[in-house]
This record gives sequence, structure tokens and C-alpha cells, in this order.
Amino acid sequence: MAIIGIQRAEFEATLKSVLSPTTPIRSPEQLKGREKKLEDIRRALVQPGRHIFIYGDRGVGKTSLAQTAAYEHQSSSRPPILLACDPSTSFYRLVQDLASRLLNMDPTILRKTAQKKGGASWVFSAEVQQSIEHGQIPDLRTMNEAVAVTAYVAKLHSPQPVAIIDEFERVQDPNERTLFADFIKQIGDQSINLKLLFCGVGSALDELLDAHHSCYRYLSAVQLERLGYQPRLEIIDAAANALGIVVEDTSRYRIAAISDGFPNYIHLITEKLLWEVFDDDNEIQKTTPDHYVRAVKAAVLDIEPRLRAIYEKASLKYTDEYEAVLWAVADHHELKRRSTDIYESYRRLMDSRGLEPMAREKFNTRMNLLKKPTHASILKGTRQGWYEFSEAVVRGYVRLRAEVRGVQLGIDHPLEYRAPTLWWTRDDCASP
Repeated sequence: MAIIGIQRAEFEATLKSVLSPTTPIRSPEQLKGREKKLEDIRRALVQPGRHIFIYGDRGVGKTSLAQTAAYEHQSSSRPPILLACDPSTSFYRLVQDLASRLLNMDPTILRKTAQKKGGASWVFSAEVQQSIEHGQIPDLRTMNEAVAVTAYVAKLHSPQPVAIIDEFERVQDPNERTLFADFIKQIGDQSINLKLLFCGVGSALDELLDAHHSCYRYLSAVQLERLGYQPRLEIIDAAANALGIVVEDTSRYRIAAISDGFPNYIHLITEKLLWEVFDDDNEIQKTTPDHYVRAVKAAVLDIEPRLRAIYEKASLKYTDEYEAVLWAVADHHELKRRSTDIYESYRRLMDSRGLEPMAREKFNTRMNLLKKPTHASILKGTRQGWYEFSEAVVRGYVRLRAEVRGVQLGIDHPLEYRAPTLWWTRDDCASP
């Protein structure tokens, strides 16, 4: 037994209660670093007819913030409605799905409840009403029908229903976005007791507002950034404290640094670290560098296959030249960097590894190729001479891969943190 007084069943139960590497967080206690954003949402939802749009890079925790807020605001008698968009999502089909979820009741109880609420006085047809009273939502054809049906079933669901519409950026058709914008306005104008929480990237919010210029009055925009250093450390410490162990400082700061501020990475690496402690033959009260090294390797092997595929398509091209270029791009807290600065990072990294750097012209060629589909379009040029990762979450994965190879990239923000020096050799960190 590696952790004094902790049996496997207790260890597993504790791990699930303090870390969420695969599922969204739903409690304010676990939502580290988002207290201000959660309070902003609470205040915004005080006003009738106001809804929320949470936006930010993929992987920053938008769904966790939305679900935590939704569970706070939703009436305790029923759970909030959770819906996701995909490229085929249409407005009427999603509203039909929303209404079906709001209507999820026993048809016998439903018919009695519906009759008490006035039944045929609603604007939809008797045929539609009869279908609803039998627990089914018919195909919706007009905005008025969509709004009326939503209003009707929302009253049947709970005193304060909340619905999350996730990954809204995947709705590509501008006509569909216009319908969503009209729907948001009508929900507010008609004082329908339903709160909507959208999640998406910033461009999705801009397109939604462009679709209906008065839509901004009904939406409170909440921008979510990567986590700062303090909440990163709080996640690690809370998990360790729950098991009565200490994560030594170098490992704490390295997890905080290489996670790049993405909550999923912090939860995943910490989970792997604690399993390494649990599997140790000795009784452990404090983690060691060896635990950390093995945890990072395990995390990279376990990471989302899509990210691994992007990285390997971009970098595994006959030599490790492309991999070194990617590390150089990720070697700073700034997401957008000048090619001159990236090349300086590259020279530093190559010097630290005792390798000869490429000439500047060849380096620029490699970096430009990383913008091509043949290299997964992993980079993009923002303006002349400036580069960034096409997805910020990929940058975090690049930093993880560098760490596994024993390459320490630049800290996330020089004013927030001073990391202890590395304490392992490159041989200790061979590629998995």
C-alpha cells in the first residue's frame, strides 16, 4: 500500500471526487479559478429574458462553467437540459430536441398536467397539442410554433428550466444562425421562463449577433481564458490533500507550466501522478521526480487521439526538424509570436540539446510548411511574419510532448511564476 491508510476503493472514490479529466465539472467547489465568471453569470441571469454565451478557445473549460452555472440555476426538481450542436444541426430540429427533453414526463401525468394549464388556449393546433399530451413533439415548421411549443413544455418541466446548447460554432449555415437569434429574441420578448446557456468560440458569438443586431440585448457574453497559475496549483493541491499526500514543488510548477492553462491537462497529469504514487512499492507521503516523469509519459499516451494525430502528422516527416520548430513556437507565454522571436527560441532549444540549428531560411521554410494541410495545418500566419497554433489547445499538447523528451519550454508567464530547475536527464525522458 503506497498511500498510508488508503485502500484502493477509497483511492478511486476520492480520485473521482476531486479530478475530472474526462467529464465537465458541475460544482463551484471544483471549478477553480472561475469564481468571478460564475458570479458574472449569476448576476446576468437575475434579469428576465437574458441568456448567456460563454466563448473561448477549445479546451478552456466552457462546458464546465456552463454546467456548473446551469445546475446552480436549474430548479432542484429536474436536471438542466444538455444539448450539443454538430455540422448537421438545424434550428427546428434542435428546438424539437429541446422541447422533447423539457417534456420528458410520463404521458399519463403529462395529459393531466397539460389539461390544468389551459390546453387548447395555446396558439398551436389541437393536433400539435394532442401530440404533446401523449409525450411527443411533432415536427416544427414556423418560428411561432417553435416558440409556443417551447413555452408550453418549459412550464411543464420545472419552475426554472435551464438548457445548455454546446459547441454552437458547429452551426455553419448563416440562415440557421439567424433563426437561433430570432428565437433568443422571442424567448425574451414573450417572457418565457427558460434560460439558455450557449457555448462556442468567439466567432460563433459574432456571427450570432450579426444575424440579428438586437440580439445583444438578450445575451450576456462571458469570455473564458486559460487558467492562471494559482488555480492550476489549487487543482493539484486539492487532489493531493484529499489523499493526505504532498506534491513536491518542482512537480507542482511543472504540471502548472506544461498544462498551458487548460484544465483538462492539469486534471489528467495530476490523475496520472496520483496513480504513480498509488502503484509505488513504498509508502509515500510526498511525490518524487520519478513519479512526475512517469505521469507525464502516461498522460501523453492517454491524451485525446485527435491531438496526437495532428501532432504526428505535422512533425513526423523523416527527421525531427518539424518537432523542434513546433517546440520553438510554443516556447513562450504569448500565443502569437514573430518569426524572429520563434527562431531565437529554436536556437536556444537546439543549443540546450547540443544540436546544430537549421539556417534561418530553412527554418522559415519548415514553419511555412506547417501551415499546409500536408502538415495538419497545425500553424497559421496571423499577419506578415507572425505565427500561432491553429488551435490553442494543440499548443498545450506540444508542450507536453516536449516535456516527455526532456525539453523545458518557456514558462507561461514570467511575472507569475519562477520554476525550479529541471532535475531529470534527457535519457530519463525518452519518447513513449
